[in-house]
Parts: sequence; structure tokens; C-alpha cells
Amino acid sequence: MSRLSLHTRLLVWLFVALAVLLVPLWVFTVREAQATALSALERALLARMGFLAATLNVTPQSLSQITNDFGGVGFLLDSSGTRPIWTDQGDNRLPEGVYEALREGRTFRRLIENRLWIAQPGELGAFGVAVPLEEVAELPARFFRLYLSVGLVLLLLAWLVGAVGLSRSLRPVGSLARELSLRSPDFLQPLPEPRLLELRPAVDSLNRLMEALSQAFERMKEQEQAAKRFAYGASHELRNPLAALRGYLEVLQRRPGETRALEGALREVRRMESLLGGLLTLARLEGRSQAQAEPVDLALLLRERYGLDVEGEATVSAEVALLTLALDNLYQNARQHGGLPLEARLVPQEGGVWLYLDDCGPGFPEALLPRVFEPFVKGEGRGTGLGLALVEAVARVHGGRVMAENRPEGGARVGVWLPGLKAELRGIA
Repeated sequence: MSRLSLHTRLLVWLFVALAVLLVPLWVFTVREAQATALSALERALLARMGFLAATLNVTPQSLSQITNDFGGVGFLLDSSGTRPIWTDQGDNRLPEGVYEALREGRTFRRLIENRLWIAQPGELGAFGVAVPLEEVAELPARFFRLYLSVGLVLLLLAWLVGAVGLSRSLRPVGSLARELSLRSPDFLQPLPEPRLLELRPAVDSLNRLMEALSQAFERMKEQEQAAKRFAYGASHELRNPLAALRGYLEVLQRRPGETRALEGALREVRRMESLLGGLLTLARLEGRSQAQAEPVDLALLLRERYGLDVEGEATVSAEVALLTLALDNLYQNARQHGGLPLEARLVPQEGGVWLYLDDCGPGFPEALLPRVFEPFVKGEGRGTGLGLALVEAVARVHGGRVMAENRPEGGARVGVWLPGLKAELRGIA
């Protein structure tokens, strides 16, 4: 049965449930019918016997009329109600309890051996009948045959109605399956909310999965594009110093004593060394997910290493070597492309610290501002274009973030947010 479809299994269980339901219904119907028939028979007998007692017409002939109509036997007792004086059966023995009830003036009613015994006292003597219950006993068999014929038809009709309703109810499942089968692998738009309530958790789970897959694909595309830009930028940045180095070496080949060519060649070698070192560092940072953090007095580091006047005091949680690498690149970028003096501020926010470094230069070109933290993005100058990319990579390893903007009063501002241990500002409103 496990290989059957959900629709077929539900139909099978529906048929079984309806069939099982018929059994207690049959038992209940039979019991109610038997009780009703027995009660009606008892009322009819008591009415006929009461009429005989009221008219003082209790004779063997009148009792025989009752037994002819209902079947069974009749009997008469003497005025004391203790001795049978007539019965239309050979055996004069009466059931236990008859005489006691009649002596007390009570009507005797009892089911004994598939017979209904009724005896009641009268002015001329007690009398009674014993009616067989064959027809009442046959009710279970008669109802069984009725259920086999009419009940089976009703069962099939109920099953057909249930099957139609079940098919209509499961139609959204088929619609969902068809929609999923017709979708292309790269189409990850959310599924519409189904009308069937039982399907909504599954559709919600599918939508969450497709959203996660869509985000993963977007990240993969971004990483692929970033890798292409990285490869293009690296090849472009290496091509220029290599071409210059080749030119200097050709000059040295023709003029061995040309010192300016030698100095130029050494300068290009140092430039390539710096570029390759930055590329290797950036590649290592891309493979790291977290830093080996320790408390670092950020204000003290900025003052002692770079001689900056720092507004504010803060201790951050960072890896000293990586933090120093980021600050070196941030400082060199501001000095090379900005203008002195440089202003540093520490601002606590959201459980961490923002380090803002402002310069007095021309600011970032507006076209490059959204991409200043990407590798090889640079304006005019001979830099490698890796400085701010390294700053962003270090911040990301620490769970931080970066920002860049042009100040309204002129100059550029670069900010780095790092998780902080404690922060206190002096002189800041």
C-alpha cells in the first residue's frame, strides 16, 4: 500500500472507515428494533388481556383468540392464583415467580427461553399467555440482509461522494506539483499561498528554501563577478609594472651604466612586491571566518603608531596584527590620496566602536564612491588599489563593517566599525 498514491490510499481508508462504521450502526439498529418490537408486543398483549379482565370474559376460548393472533399458549389459574386449571399445552408447569407475583396482586412479565410470559390477576381467577419471539429473534438476520443490499448501495454512494470531495480537496496538491514540474531550475520566485490549509506549511518551507537558494545563487554570482574583477584587476596591475620593468631592463641591456633605469627597475620590483603581498594577504583574509581577538586600546594605538590626535577613548576586541594591517592601509590611503591634517574620532555605537578618519583632500570621485572597498578600485595615482579592500576584509573577519563618504565641508571620511569591550568619549555631545 505504501506504493499507492496519496489519493488512492485516502480512498481505500475512506471505504474501510465507512464499512467499519456500518457494523456498530447495524448493532445499534438491531437492538433498537428488538426493544421496540418487544415493547409493542408487550403493550398489545396487556391491552388485550386488560380488555378480557374488564369484561369478565376470561375463558379458554377468549385466551385461544389471543394465542391464535399472537401465537403461543394460554393458561387459567384458580381464584387463589396458585393452581392451573386450564392450559392449551400439555405441560401445566409455569415459570418460577408467577405464583408469587399473582398472590401479591402484581402482573408477571418475563422473557424465558425466547418466550414472553405475561400473567395478571383477575376477579374470576388469574390468567396469562406465553408468546414466542421468533420474529423478534429474526430481526438481526433480516437487518443483516437489508444492510447487505441497501446498505451496500448506500456505502458505495457515500464512498463516491467522498471520493469526489477528496479529489476536489486534493486538487491544489496536483496544481502545486504541476507548477513545480514546469518551473525551470533557475526560477526561484515564491509559490503562491495555497487554498488548502494543510499545504501551507509545506509551501512556506519550499518558499524559505527557494529564498535561501536564491540568496546563495546571488552570492555565487557576486563572488564569480568579484573573482573575474579580481583576476582582471590583478592582471592589469601586474602588466603595467612588468612592462615598465622590461623597458628598464632593455635600457640597462643597451646602457649598462644607466643608474636611472636601474632605479626605475627596482621601483617597479618594489611595486610588484607590494602588489603581490597585498594580493596574498587579501586571499588569506578571504579564507578566514573569524579573528583571534584580544582587547586593544584603539586610541593609544592610533596615537603611538601614527601620531594622530584622537577624539574619544575606546577598547576594541581585535587581532592586533590584522588591526594594525587595516590601520596601516587606512592611514596610508588617507595620506596618499587625501590631505593633511588627518582627524580621528572614536564613536561607540551598537555594542562596538566606529573609527572615523577624515582627511582634507578632494574626496572620492562620485563614480567610484560605491565601489571604493573593492580590489583595484582607485582614482588617479600609482597605488595598487588594495588598501581599502584590505581594510574591508579585516573588518569583515572581525564581524565589523566599513563606510566611506565625502564630507560636505570637503575631504573624505572612511569609517570602520569593530566590536568593542568598552568605550568612553570625552568632549563629544
